Amino acid sequence: MRSILSALAVAALLTPAVLPDAAEAAKRSTSQSNVCANRLCTKYDRGTPSCWKRGTRTKVARCFIYRASRHYGESTGLALQIAFRESRFNWRATNSSSGAAGLYQFMPGTWANTPYRRYSPYHPKWSALAAMWMWKRGGYSHWSTM
Repeated sequence: MRSILSALAVAALLTPAVLPDAAEAAKRSTSQSNVCANRLCTKYDRGTPSCWKRGTRTKVARCFIYRASRHYGESTGLALQIAFRESRFNWRATNSSSGAAGLYQFMPGTWANTPYRRYSPYHPKWSALAAMWMWKRGGYSHWSTM
C-alpha cells in the first residue's frame, strides 16, 4: 500500500511539469494543420514548407489542394478527385473550346467572381483556394461529381 501511495505522490508531482509540454505539443500540431496566416489564405504562417519543393506536378498540386481544402473545411478526397478529372493535376491546362483554365478549369466569368480574381487561375494555389471558397458557399454545381 505504501509503495502505491509513493508512486501516486511522485506522479502528482510530475503531472504539472508534463501538462505544459502536452499543451505546447497540441498547439504546434494545430498550427501545422492550418498553415494560413489570414482569412483568405493569401499568406502562410512563417516557417510553412513550400509546396513547390514537392517535386512532381502532381505532388505540388496535391499539396496546394490539401492546404486549401483544410483551410475551408472541405473534403480533401473530393477536391483531389475533381482536380484530377478536370485537369489531371495540370494547372496549365486550358480547354480550347470553352476557355476554362487551370487546375479546376475555371471559366473566365466564374473566376472573376472569386476573391482570388487578381491572381492567375493557372496558379495551383489560387485555383485550389478559389474552388474551395466556392464550395464553402455552395458552388459545387460548377463541377459535377460523376
